Amino acid sequence: MKQQKGKGNQTPLPSGGEGGGFRLSRNFTLEEMVATSHRKLQDTPTLEVVQNLQKLCVLVLQPLRDTIGAPVYINSGYRSKRLNARVGGVPNSRHLQGKAADIHCDNLDYAKVIFDILRQNKYVTYTYIGRASPPAPPLQGGGSCWVHVQM
Repeated sequence: MKQQKGKGNQTPLPSGGEGGGFRLSRNFTLEEMVATSHRKLQDTPTLEVVQNLQKLCVLVLQPLRDTIGAPVYINSGYRSKRLNARVGGVPNSRHLQGKAADIHCDNLDYAKVIFDILRQNKYVTYTYIGRASPPAPPLQGGGSCWVHVQM
C-alpha cells in the first residue's frame, strides 16, 4: 500500500503497481475517479469512499462501458468538501461519498444515449444531462456536455 499525500483524511490506498494504478473495475482506476485539476483542494478519500467508488464502477460505470463498447471518460468522481464547494456542487452531493460521477460527452446526441442506458440500470438513483453555462459552442448534436449519474 502507498500513502497518498494531501490535506484532510489520510488513508493508505492500495497501490496498483504496473498497469495504470489501482483498478476499481476492469476499465476504471482509482486515480481517474479522484482526478482533478484543483489538486490542492482534493483530500485523500477515506476507505469508505474508495469502497463506494468501487461499487459505482462495478455496478454502474463498467456495465455502461461494456454496453457501449467504448471508453467512458470521467470528468468528476469523488470530490472533497473544499473541491465540491469550489466547483459549485450542492452541499449534499453524492460526489462527496464517492457515489456519483460526471461522464464527459462530446455532443448532446451521445449524452442522450448514455442517459438512456444509465436510466435502465437498477443501481442508478438519479441521472441528468448537464451543459456548460453558457452552452459550449455547437458541435455535432449540440456541443460538449456531461451526464451525471449517482447511486
